Amino acid sequence: MPAIGDLPVELLYDIFLFTLSEHFPHTSRHIYSVFKQAPSSIHAEYLISRCLPTDDLPSKILRYPICTIPILESLLRIPTFATLLSNHSRSSIKIPRRLFQNLTPKPRPRVVGMKKRTRQKEPSWSAEDAPMPLLRFLLEEPRFPNPDWNYKDGYPLTKAVMAGFVPLIRFLLENGASPEYKNGLAVRLAITRKDLSLVRMLIEPDGSVKDAEGRIVRRRRLEDRVKVDTEMVKAAVKVDARDIVKYLVAEKGCVPDMQTVLMIA
Repeated sequence: MPAIGDLPVELLYDIFLFTLSEHFPHTSRHIYSVFKQAPSSIHAEYLISRCLPTDDLPSKILRYPICTIPILESLLRIPTFATLLSNHSRSSIKIPRRLFQNLTPKPRPRVVGMKKRTRQKEPSWSAEDAPMPLLRFLLEEPRFPNPDWNYKDGYPLTKAVMAGFVPLIRFLLENGASPEYKNGLAVRLAITRKDLSLVRMLIEPDGSVKDAEGRIVRRRRLEDRVKVDTEMVKAAVKVDARDIVKYLVAEKGCVPDMQTVLMIA
């Protein structure tokens, strides 16, 4: 009697889409390989069937790790999905935690002849590191609802700051993410990193006005994204980030409490 792995791949696809079992591809190495190399349309059909019924289809689909840009593009080519998506046009996408839980920069190619560094202080991030391409796709694709950049009390921005992922931090801030959640947790994390430029980026919105050639001609004074408080000053004092203390007190006008003053003394 032939084993299930001996069946044609088309029949395996039918079984997968009928059972909607996430365990089926793991029944053998061969079957796992079949579904790993399956067309994106198969994964797209699986996601639709697996996620329905729901009142928030885009958010639910994004929770699955197999949901990549090629899968999303395949989904948009399915008429049923396009119709369902239009029913959710007024709701914002809840960005899943999985996109930010394990932020890791791509390894950069080493220049020939350059000595290998024994220790690298900061990871080298770029705008092509995950999850930025996927986030840009969601933002630029008009058929998807706008993402909620502050979902789960600012979780995306907080994780980006923890990782020091500056391109992602800038992207989130430019699109409406706020550092004020959880009493300015993102700012306090930047303070513990002793990174003044990052603290400034989180607090002050970019008010640059550029000409047609992209040159900055003037800067508008904009309201800070988050109000500086004495706890931020105290956090900076504790890690001996003197430049940040000076910035918070002298530039932002935050008067430290007596306990913090005694710590400075």
